[in-house]
Amino acid sequence: MSGQKKKVVLIGWDAADWKIINPMLAQGLLPNLQQLIQDGTIGNLRTLDPPYSPMLWTSMATGKRPYKHGVLGFTEPTPDGKSVRPTMGTSRKVRAIWNMLTLEEKKCHVVGWWPSHPVDKINGVMVSDLYQKAKGSKFDEWIMPKGTVHPDEESEKFADLRVHHEELTGSILQPFLPNLNKIDKVKDKRYRSVAKVTADCSSLHAAFTNILRTREYDFAAIYLDAIDHYCHGFMRFHPPKRDHIPQEDFDNYYNVVTAGYRYHDMMLGRIMELAGKDATIMLVSDHGFQPDEMRPRDIPQEPAGPAYEHSPYGIIVVKGPGIKKNKFVFGASVIDVTPTLLTLMDMPVGDDMDGKVLLDIFEDEPEIKSIPSWEDVPGYCGKAGKDDDLSDEDAEKVMAQLEELGYIEKQTEDKEKRLKQTIDECDYNLARSYLDGGLINEAIPILEKLFSENPGTTRFAIKLAGCYQTLGQLKKARGIIDHLRNIESYTDVVLDVMDAVLMVSERRPLEAIKLFKEAEGKVNPHQSRIYMQIGMAYLQLSRWEDAERALQQELSLDFDNEHAHFILGKLMLQQHKFEESVACFMNSLNLDFNQPIVHSFLGQALYQLGKYEKAAEALELSVDLYPKNTSLYPILSDIYKRHLGDPERARYYDDKLQEIEVPLIYVVSGLPRSGTSMMMQMLDKGGLEPFTDKKREADENNPRGYYEHEAVKNLAKNSKFLVGAKGKVVKVIAQLLHHLPAKYRYKVVFMERDLDQVVSSQNKMITRLGTEKEKDENRKELKRTYEDQLERIQKWASTSKNVEIMYINHKEVVESPFEASMRVNEFFGYELLPELMAMQVDGSLHREKS
Repeated sequence: MSGQKKKVVLIGWDAADWKIINPMLAQGLLPNLQQLIQDGTIGNLRTLDPPYSPMLWTSMATGKRPYKHGVLGFTEPTPDGKSVRPTMGTSRKVRAIWNMLTLEEKKCHVVGWWPSHPVDKINGVMVSDLYQKAKGSKFDEWIMPKGTVHPDEESEKFADLRVHHEELTGSILQPFLPNLNKIDKVKDKRYRSVAKVTADCSSLHAAFTNILRTREYDFAAIYLDAIDHYCHGFMRFHPPKRDHIPQEDFDNYYNVVTAGYRYHDMMLGRIMELAGKDATIMLVSDHGFQPDEMRPRDIPQEPAGPAYEHSPYGIIVVKGPGIKKNKFVFGASVIDVTPTLLTLMDMPVGDDMDGKVLLDIFEDEPEIKSIPSWEDVPGYCGKAGKDDDLSDEDAEKVMAQLEELGYIEKQTEDKEKRLKQTIDECDYNLARSYLDGGLINEAIPILEKLFSENPGTTRFAIKLAGCYQTLGQLKKARGIIDHLRNIESYTDVVLDVMDAVLMVSERRPLEAIKLFKEAEGKVNPHQSRIYMQIGMAYLQLSRWEDAERALQQELSLDFDNEHAHFILGKLMLQQHKFEESVACFMNSLNLDFNQPIVHSFLGQALYQLGKYEKAAEALELSVDLYPKNTSLYPILSDIYKRHLGDPERARYYDDKLQEIEVPLIYVVSGLPRSGTSMMMQMLDKGGLEPFTDKKREADENNPRGYYEHEAVKNLAKNSKFLVGAKGKVVKVIAQLLHHLPAKYRYKVVFMERDLDQVVSSQNKMITRLGTEKEKDENRKELKRTYEDQLERIQKWASTSKNVEIMYINHKEVVESPFEASMRVNEFFGYELLPELMAMQVDGSLHREKS
């Protein structure tokens, strides 16, 4: 390849899915795609959340998540904040790959990208996503909006290449609609959408192939949304026929999706022919589309409701010089496309990009060049400005089409209400994007505001409850579920499932299983993931066989559930079934490679099998994906030192740990009489040295000792004593946690106990000490105070980046000490002896009951 001009062609098929493609390949129906696959590397392409096309294709073109690039849905407020318009190319706050290529004076052409109107004035031809859209009869004047084509002087030439849907004859539509002549065209207008979608993609194809035939290029890209539209309109009629589909509709429309894919294969063949063997071709989709029993029967009546039909994995196929042949790439995401394209073209990747280079597609690993950001590179990039925006008339036309497709709700005449709805949807999508990027603390204030202003909008409430649950703020999560019950926005069975999911987090597995079993058969198991939740509940009860059975049932319904594979892998690992656990972890990673915790567990399983080189590789991948996880450095050092005979690599991890390690202190906390002394006893016997001065002696209230240090009482004023607690476990009362200094890292086990029991135990302790009698009025006031304090502690823990916290229930420890010990051991990095920990729990000592 040296000295040879590199040409790259990027083809976007919105919603293309391997589940539909593979059976067609087996039947020989997609010969051109088959050739592309045989000559290249293929894989799943993980989507982002929310799976909305304007956001996803912008991430594809920038390598950045939506909260960075600024495209947040199908519509947006106008720049003056007074009205609503379709999302525009000018909404994108960052440079796309064609802007980067223009900066480098490379010739690039882009057709139909969504959103791309008004076009960027790049070093080549750009045709916007409004180019193909026709409204009215073919006899009407078909005017392209200003800003549709660059260079502007070529607008007339490209206008002549467009295909109007009324030009498509019955013979052209017959492969899509074999029963076309039998359709009652007065009552049933659905056949028209087939013609319109087919004409639209034909227009874009005509423009793109004209460019490939007549222009020089370094990079050329086309985006086609037709598969997505074929599927949204007609996937319900795709074989096999479902019971609720009328036979006549099935007979008329069963072949639309299949024919749509075949037509795309024909277009692909022409592009491959024009590109030639020396070009690198990358075919991608932004998400998939559920073709089987995963198809939802009903679409929720909410903005962008049709996206519920999407599946989380699109496709990627890459073929060209230096690309591996007939191989599979794992862990690819839509945000990886631009970094990989830049590397293909010997250009640097921006350090501020969220995506990575897909190194596994290359025969020889390339050098990855980098720069801090393409946003800072000086020069002309061609990006359109606000002055190029769409006119109000054209904006209304696009809004009408989005309504027709179901991507936005029918626009109300109330302009203020319409604007508020749009702002809320953009904010909601921003929050979802933050969550998808792992930035839960950025998402929560947005969701809290949405919930406060829209208490009847259940989507906002459910997403916020999920955030609270993730952070262990279970009281807040339960408050939202109670709110939903009060407004009767959901059926009882749906709320029962939500309640049961929360119970799993609250370590109430028996109650959760009871609710799940009552809901079984009444809710859609694909959407609720009910069997995965049942499996997690059985895990809490150490009922391994029941847990495995439930998880296998979940995977029989949806094998693409990477979380179920991971949980099943942990179950196998816990039972010392190491080969099976490796298989489960690999299944999870094949679906979503970017899971550092799964790589970590895979490394542990491989280590147990004596596959030390593979174990080190998995653990290093975990560290690469989550560099803050320095706890793996000592393990890697040990593997290289003792098992792989590589002292130099071991020293690398030893040195790295010393360079960046912030001292770690283990903490046991909770309210007084919540079981903190019991947990300290367990950790002491499990192998973790307690930080205690032993001044407070054991007594009737704590016959095994308090495990306290006098200096902790003065933590708010003086924390210097903590230098002696490094690597040890110290007991800190809950009310003092927020005084822990930021210069250390903390792993906190926080003991939770029913507040009535806590207050009762405290009062009886006071009575035994002879200082005061138990008073009911004090109990109520104290309980309210503790509730407020616990809420503040949860907020402190969720916002403190140097704190990892694990909430564990006192009742769980007393009733299931071994399982609780296993959980703590996992949290502390598998350095303890859970068998010895469990032996320290004496239920007879925990006498205070509510």
